[in-house]
Amino acid sequence: MRADHQEPPSHLPSGISIAGDLSSERDLSIDGTFEGQITLPEQHLLIGASARVKARIIARAVTIAGRLDGSVMATQRVRIEQSAHVQGHIQTPSVELTEGAQFNGTVDPNRTEAAMLVARYRQKQA
Repeated sequence: MRADHQEPPSHLPSGISIAGDLSSERDLSIDGTFEGQITLPEQHLLIGASARVKARIIARAVTIAGRLDGSVMATQRVRIEQSAHVQGHIQTPSVELTEGAQFNGTVDPNRTEAAMLVARYRQKQA
């Protein structure tokens, strides 16, 4: 495979419900229902408009268009779209909140890198 070829993201379609721990070496798109932990330390997570997610999320970047109840730790950024309903804690250096989005929670722009190193270590130990 060529180095400049990017694989398409993994996808959890609407109508599918999963509970548990999820990790991937590819970007991930969720349109269904998920409850548990999502670990994508080097990838992007997209929570689609039809998605319902209750999770602890660790990722490089997260875009939320659906419902999220939980915590997000992202090393680069979190974008909350107009259609999003988010309740929880966000830890990231950059947050973009689109007009019309619903957010009830806290944002911590500090300690993201240290927390991500701990998360990567724990993932390798599992």
